[in-house]
Amino acid sequence: MNSVETMSGRQTVLMDQRGRISFPAAFRAVIGDSLFISPAENDREMLVVRSLAGFNAECDRIREEFRGRGFDEEDVNDEVRDFSSMTQMVSPDKNGRITVDGDLIKYAKLKGRVVVVGMQSFAELWDEGKLLEHEEKRKQLRQLRRRQKEAEKAARLAGKETE
Repeated sequence: MNSVETMSGRQTVLMDQRGRISFPAAFRAVIGDSLFISPAENDREMLVVRSLAGFNAECDRIREEFRGRGFDEEDVNDEVRDFSSMTQMVSPDKNGRITVDGDLIKYAKLKGRVVVVGMQSFAELWDEGKLLEHEEKRKQLRQLRRRQKEAEKAARLAGKETE
């Protein structure tokens, strides 16, 4: 990574009919001239943008994960091959635009407004509507968990009072 070692914040950009978006300059400063765009894990309908080092680290992580699960080397290579074959390497043009592959656009269901979210060492590309939907679901889940924890705490306190 360059001297700026983290990405944070979010920026909404427009994607044209060719699949081009303006990738934020601050994020390019972290990632560098070669961007590696991959589908997110777990079918989350968003894309992850990494540097070369980040891409290599993700391949290493996949290798270690599947070796740790007892997969043989051929199966491990299959997993890395699957990830690598779905990853697109792009370089920004002189205007800082990148062109996202059509299959990746379909995977993430990207439309006109794309949100680029800094996630420290990588960035995410979300369709704006999908991100808002995801954030609302996560907010509701957090509220539910908090209510459950509060109810558990109240039940424990009530149990102590009756002892």
